[in-house]
Amino acid sequence: MGLDRPGSVSFERLQAPFESASDALARLDERLRSSPVAEAFVLRAHFHDACAALRRAGEFVQIEDLVLHDAGTDVRTPTHELLRAHAVHLTRRRIAAREPAWALRTDGLADLRGAWRPQGEVCEPTTGSRTMGEDVADGELDEEDGETIRTGEFDEIDELLARTSRAIERTEPASLKRDDSRLVYDEDWDEEARVAEWRECLGRTQNLPPLMAASVALDAWEKIEPLQSSAWLGPLLTAALLRSRGKTRYYLTALHSGFRQAKYRRAGRDDFESRLVAFACAIETMAKADSKELDRLTLARELLLRKCKDRRTSSRLPRLVDLCRVQCAAAARVRASRCSSP
Repeated sequence: MGLDRPGSVSFERLQAPFESASDALARLDERLRSSPVAEAFVLRAHFHDACAALRRAGEFVQIEDLVLHDAGTDVRTPTHELLRAHAVHLTRRRIAAREPAWALRTDGLADLRGAWRPQGEVCEPTTGSRTMGEDVADGELDEEDGETIRTGEFDEIDELLARTSRAIERTEPASLKRDDSRLVYDEDWDEEARVAEWRECLGRTQNLPPLMAASVALDAWEKIEPLQSSAWLGPLLTAALLRSRGKTRYYLTALHSGFRQAKYRRAGRDDFESRLVAFACAIETMAKADSKELDRLTLARELLLRKCKDRRTSSRLPRLVDLCRVQCAAAARVRASRCSSP
């Protein structure tokens, strides 16, 4: 598959949009470092980005339904679209809870794909896997009359259990496979080869600036299409790439939201430079929109605290404002810890 290479583009055309996008993204990340509503903002961003991922796929999910489903308080039976959005949401929280480079490593990417299974491990026989023949050889007594079972009526069963135990001990766990039926998946779609090709393209971006490397990696993902059923994983891995390169430290970039808000829509006839410029414009649009959202949350907190000014000194209203903020942040940490646990 012929992929476009960064060396074939005109960097003069890319300089201005990428500098603007880089400045906007760095400014947002720096604001989150010291913002009192940073954790609440990040929690909201996870939900918004999950809904935007489904919107890009042509499906609509209300954020209210996603919040209720995540809390386990659905008001109606969850739809297929809602379950997919929740999968995006859980994956995003899981990436944000791990170390920055985890999602881009071999084990992390395999885990996110759902294909991880420890290899080379041999199933050990459990305590209860001893055959009846071994028990008899050890002189085990019958519970009813206390006599040793020495009759040959269970010999065939003992032999069958012994053969089964030996077969289990020699068998290694098979790799996790999905249903590759022709009705759902293309049987000629080699995901392993496509993922390896994308990782090779990712390795060629080491010498590029972080934002440029992210744009090339995402463009390669959308062109190679490594996964048939989880195309939404590409922007999340790109956000993890920005985080691992140090471009963002306090925020997992919401690329799905950025592409939803941007005017550009990817088309096959667009050249490589146009797609890279569109990526930079989407990043800048997303960063500015998120900055406004952060302003709204900060203003709402300040207005609530302003209501507490003229209260009596024993009033607990200021503590209630902080309690709501802390509870939201604590809920975000608990959910992130559940996602990061193996």
